[in-house]
Amino acid sequence: MFVVYCPVCDRRTLLGVDEVDWVENLQPGMISVSGHCPRGHDVALLTGDMFKPNEDPRYYGPAPKLWHKPVRKLAALFAKLFRRRTNAATCP
Repeated sequence: MFVVYCPVCDRRTLLGVDEVDWVENLQPGMISVSGHCPRGHDVALLTGDMFKPNEDPRYYGPAPKLWHKPVRKLAALFAKLFRRRTNAATCP
């Protein structure tokens, strides 16, 4: 499977083996894969050892760690509730 970008649909999609129409060796180390997106538009993908893709301009680095503290507080709350419930169940 390949991840391809369709400029007509303006989205990325998976290109399975069934959707591949043509694989061509352009030069040693560079391969062109041609096919159709799910909506039928022509797409092409360059791959291989010699192909150096550009960096994705939409990548902004790792996701911020916004949820660490709320998740820890929620985990502590569940642990406290679970302890209360198990203590109440074991006491006669």
